[in-house]
This record gives sequence, C-alpha cells and structure tokens, in this order.
Amino acid sequence: LEVGDIVVGVEGRLNPAFTELFEVIDSLIGRQVSLRVFSHGEFKTVTVDVMDLYDITPSQFLCIGGAILHNLSLQLCFYSSARITGVYIAWSGCGFFLNSDIGHRKVIQAVNGVSTPDLPTLMGVLQHVGRNDPIVIKVIDHRDPRDEAVFVTRVPPLCIPGQVFTRSKVTGFWSREPFMGMSRLGDTVPALVNGFEQPAISESAISEAAVDAAVGLAQRIEYAVVSISSNSACPASGQYNLTETGNGFIVCKQRGIVLCSTRLVRNPTSILSITFLGLVSVSATLAFVHPLYPVAFLKYNPARLHTTDNDVDRQLVELDLSSLGNAAAANARLVVGSRGTVLMGKTNGGLEVVPTSVSGRRQLSTNTCSACLDQRFYNTEVFSLSPEPGSSAGDLGVVCDTTSHIRGLWVRLPCCYHDRTKKNYVGLDVLLFLPALESLRASDVSPDVVRVLDVEFKRLTLETAKVLGVGYSHIRELAQASPVQRGVFMVCNILRKRQPEIVSLEVGDVVLKVGDKRAWHMDDLACLRDSGNAVLTVVRNGKEIILTVPTTSLAGKHTRRVIYWAGMFIQEPHLTALEQASCPWLNVFSSVLTAGSPIDRELNGVNFFITEIDGRPIVTLDDVANVAREIKSPDIESFNSSVASGQRLRGGKIPGRFVKVSLVKLTGEKKIVSLHTHDLYNPAWQIHRGPLISDDWVWEKL
Repeated sequence: LEVGDIVVGVEGRLNPAFTELFEVIDSLIGRQVSLRVFSHGEFKTVTVDVMDLYDITPSQFLCIGGAILHNLSLQLCFYSSARITGVYIAWSGCGFFLNSDIGHRKVIQAVNGVSTPDLPTLMGVLQHVGRNDPIVIKVIDHRDPRDEAVFVTRVPPLCIPGQVFTRSKVTGFWSREPFMGMSRLGDTVPALVNGFEQPAISESAISEAAVDAAVGLAQRIEYAVVSISSNSACPASGQYNLTETGNGFIVCKQRGIVLCSTRLVRNPTSILSITFLGLVSVSATLAFVHPLYPVAFLKYNPARLHTTDNDVDRQLVELDLSSLGNAAAANARLVVGSRGTVLMGKTNGGLEVVPTSVSGRRQLSTNTCSACLDQRFYNTEVFSLSPEPGSSAGDLGVVCDTTSHIRGLWVRLPCCYHDRTKKNYVGLDVLLFLPALESLRASDVSPDVVRVLDVEFKRLTLETAKVLGVGYSHIRELAQASPVQRGVFMVCNILRKRQPEIVSLEVGDVVLKVGDKRAWHMDDLACLRDSGNAVLTVVRNGKEIILTVPTTSLAGKHTRRVIYWAGMFIQEPHLTALEQASCPWLNVFSSVLTAGSPIDRELNGVNFFITEIDGRPIVTLDDVANVAREIKSPDIESFNSSVASGQRLRGGKIPGRFVKVSLVKLTGEKKIVSLHTHDLYNPAWQIHRGPLISDDWVWEKL
C-alpha cells in the first residue's frame, strides 16, 4: 500500500463501510488480508499482513551487557515512515557495544552477515558468539534508513548475564528467563589497529642535536606504548556505563604494570583490555587509581603474551624511570623555561615527537559535577608546555629534558560526563607517582602510600606570607631560591571537619614544616607517607606553633564491590563523595539509580548514604546483601512460570514487598522512602573483586 491508494474492496467485498472494513481486518489478526485498491490510475489487488495493535509496544526485550534491545515498534515506524523490520537499540549501555560508536536509536539489520529482522533471530545469532569474539554489526538510523553504518565490536570478558523479558498477552505481566548466548569464552582477538606510524617531528626552534636525541629516544620507547580500551561492567561511583579508548606506557614489564590517565578508568568497574604493538590484546585489571593525581596503573599477566605465536613479548620495553631515585628527586621538577621534548601517544597509534619548553607552573584545581561526582583534583602543582602536541594527541605522553631523561608526564584530564569531548592536558612531575609505582613493583596489594591532612592548600605570594606572620628567616631562604620551585602554602578549605577535641588545621593556617623538613612544594603537604600523626610547624594568627595533626589514609577507597538492589547501585563511598559530604562519613552509599526503578520514583536525586532498610541497621555492604537475601520473595519462580505459561493470576501481585529505606543525603538531610522491591523486575545481584591488584570482577546472584 502507498499513501493515496483508495481501498474499494476487502476480501472480495466491494465498497465496504469504514466500520465493516475494520471488522473484517480485526477478524484476520495474525494472517493476511486481500484488498482491492485504486492506485496510480488503475485497479489492483494487494495482500498485506494484519498486525495486532496489542503489539504496538514490543512484547519482548533483551537486556544484555547494559544494552536493551527489542523489535522495531509500530509507533517508531509511523514516526519515520520506516519498514517494521530490524532490532531497535533502545539503550546502547556501552557494555554490549564495546569499543564502538553505536548509540541508541539505531536499528540492527545484520550481525556477522546474518540478517536480523526480529529479536528472536538476533538472539539465535548471538547464541554462537563467545565472549571476546569479534562481532560485525550493520545498523541504520530509524529516522533515516539511508544512514547505514557497520561496526566491529565484541562482548566484554565480564558481562552481566543477559535476561529476556516477555509479556504475557493473557495476564499482561512480564516473565523473565536467562539468555544463555555469549557464555562461551572466545579466543584472544587481534587488535583493530595495524602497527605504528613513524614518529612525526613538529616544527620548532630547536637544535639538530636535540631533534636527533628526541628521535633516538622515541625509537627506544616506541615499544613501551600500548593501546587501552575500557568498558564499564555496571554503573558505580557516580559513573554510568562508559566506554573509553586511549593509550598508556609499560612501566614494569616483568610485573605487567601499565601507566595511563584516569580518564580511561573513571568507572572503577572498568573491564580493561591492553593491545601491544597493534598485534595482541590481553585483559587487564585496575591496580591503582591515584587519589590526588590524574594517573592510574593497570595490571596484566605477562605470561599471556608468551602463549601467542608472534614475538611481541621480546619487542616490548618499559619506560626507564631509574634515573629518578631519591638522590635526583630535588632536581626532578621541570622549571619554567627549561627546554625538552614531549613524546605523545597518538589516538591512531605511534608517537608524536614535539620539541617544547615549560611555559609555566600552576596549582591544578577542578570542580566536581554534582551529578557525575568525577574525581576532583586539588593540592596538585602542574606545568604547562609551549608548544603543545597537536589535535591527534592521545591520553598520555612523557616529557624529557635535554639529556633525554624522563622528567614529567603530559596527561589528559578526565572531563565531566556531560562534556566528554573536551581535551584538557596538564604536565605532571614524574616524582609524584613514583612511590605508588615502587609499591606495585614489590607487592600484589593496592599501595598504601597516600595520607592526607583533609585540607585544601593555596600558594601565597611573599608579600601575603609576610602579612600573615611568616618569619624573616623563612622568607629570606625562600627568596634565595627560584620562586617557581618553592613556595608558602596556606589552608584555604577544610575538607573534613573533625571533633572539637581533636587537634586539626584551621583556615588561614600557614604550614612551614612537616616534621623537620621545610614544606617548599605542594606535594610536601598534599601527599604524606608517614602513618599516624603529622607534626607540623604552623603560623596561626601571626604566631608560630607546633601541632600534632591526625592524617587520613586513602588506601581502601577504591571500589571493589557493588550491590544492585531495588534499582540502587550500592557501594562503599568513593573518595569524591566523601569530600563533598557535609555530614559524618558512613559506609554504605548509592550514587546511581536505575531509571523507572522503585527508588527512582521516590527520589528526585541521587548521592546518599543508607542507614536502615526495613527496620534493620545498615553499617556495611554485608548488611545490604543479607537484607536482600532475606526479604526476597519466594514466589518469583512460580510467578514467572505462571506468566510464561499464560495463566491468569489470582490478585495479580508482582513478587516483592514494601519496605522503608532510611537515607542521609550528602547535605546531611535525612529522608525515609517507602518502596516496593519488585523482585522479578529488579533481581538483586552483586559484583566484587578480591584484594589483589590482579583480581578480576565476579558477578554473583543474591
């Protein structure tokens, strides 16, 4: 049928009335109807399928890896005048579509060369695909069927088991069953990039000797560059499902340690893959995210490279950071005006070599989006470069001095989820993260090398320092040094208020010493290594005093367990949430809710601590897991089987129960919400990983 056709007969009856026409069509639902039409100046007979208006909304959904798929619905076809065929991506989830730009509102036309006109056909194709196996997906935009695209993707190694939800036409309820496709573990797959490009030298006023040294250094470290892809197993720490790609550097070949930007691991449940030399990809785990600086360390198993047929392992090298020992730490900072070279990983592989110089140093301060709760950076001194690497720059590069020793990193900062296209870079002195690297080289446990004073510092000018009462001897010693190397620092913000009886710093305090060591640099105050208390020499109200102040360890602040219950993703509070909390810190926290879930209908916002569920105190995540198990409805399977078999239910009650949940928002506001758990549609589960840096995430049903 076409727009403008005139229907003059149906099933052999001529000139039917409007109501008679639809009575005949209603009697043929699920079959075909013969219509006599006048079209393009002639009479002809056409046969069309009669669809049930009950199916105007899809009656079956496939939830897999965070993605939601269903048959293309009639209302979407009406909207865009498209054919009713294909599988619609209602939500991409960034889990199923790893390492691709497939978004929702696309329609899957074929998978691995097999046409997928409907969801059952698609599920049949996926039954034969293993985890890590490549998948070729052809899609169109439902708003413009001419907009076709083909993507190569793969299923992540850790993929939360899929579920198929089916609506019963008899009862109107939904039943669910597990989707067993993609359960087989596939083979190690080759990367999609083909080797490295030759290093490109940017134009700059620099000597030939320096250029030759830079090219020689690039040739040495070219085989330390790796490509990294990350994919979220589930929402956590204020981050939803994310897929990111970038580059990093091998910093310990023997132990399998890779350095990268925190942009790639903003979600702590990231499932990671590292590609070496553009040839072999292996899985990796998140070993350590530095709580103060925008760098992270990944761990892979070097033994997995020995199992491949190629000679990748022998070609790999690691960054030479041995020259930055304790003896050289005092001179390891790049000062303003110093010349050097930045060797930047590129988005399409290889290195970009840019002769440059340090144009300035400043204190890094970033604001946190209240919706995303991204990691916030403060108490960090960074440097800037001129010129900077070009637009093809990746996530991480190394900055070398004129003697070809690595002195810094050029790091891409993580951006807010709502503005992920920005590319902001800062320079970071290498000596800042060396303690964490040395710990990872020696131990399989996440490093405990960062202790903080729970305050934010601000660098002062010499004039302001004098006004605040800093002594003449300190000012004179400071003035004798280069002002870009040394400074005076004042407390400008208290991040965590302590009890009145506990000695603590106050806003306006100027810290001169930590123990017997002068606090010349921001990192002398920001990152303490001694456990327990810190003995500080402080100027307060114009007088010099000595305080013994407790420090806080930031070890154990990395998410290693997430529980999903009643629409909430529940975990121990991550560092950014604790920094924003104006109430006492608690141990059970939720920053992400599932849209349309029971809790989402009761709250307008997220980010809260949980103190009580169904009258039971909640102190740890074990308490949440125990409550989820105990109050789970015993009728789930019987309800599910009844709906699936088309039986009408007495009362029609969905499995679950009403419970009250006591919450404390980050602002300190207390709230009690009443919700129905809906155990069938929101089954409780958890993912967790062990204490070692090499431990993978494991999914478990509660």
